Amino acid sequence: MLRGRAADLRRSRQRPDLRDHRHHRGPVILRLTAATAQAMRAHAARDFPREACGLILGPAGAAGAVTGDEAVPSANLAPAGADDTFEIDTALHLAVQRQARAAGRRVVGLYHSHPGAPPIPSGRDAAGAWDESLIWVIIATDIAGAGEIRGWVPAGGTFTEWVIEVVP
Repeated sequence: MLRGRAADLRRSRQRPDLRDHRHHRGPVILRLTAATAQAMRAHAARDFPREACGLILGPAGAAGAVTGDEAVPSANLAPAGADDTFEIDTALHLAVQRQARAAGRRVVGLYHSHPGAPPIPSGRDAAGAWDESLIWVIIATDIAGAGEIRGWVPAGGTFTEWVIEVVP
């Protein structure tokens, strides 16, 4: 396992650093395919009242707007009864990352739902934001199903919102 600077260099070659958006003028866009947005919403509605979570894949090396064209659901490994938190399966994350790289793709983000709450990062989200290169997509859910989807990128304990554009 690589540690320190070697690991940082390896990660920097694996996917572009999304933190570059801080110097971008105008909105930063995540383009989600309609099928991907629908898959995430369906997963969030199914798992209500618990938080649903998963990974978002897209093409590697794409310039400009980031595209998410595949949702990979994960079991929420947060302890039972902890309905206001999520934990993506690390083994799944690593396997998906490896398969994506082999196919010329990458993990562009993660998604999770906020049951009974708006799709805005919580304090718990900020405390758990481990990778500033991933877009966080949050889906509002309630008894009626999944609702609004919003995108965020963590940076230094806060989040910057990205525009989400759903495309065919």
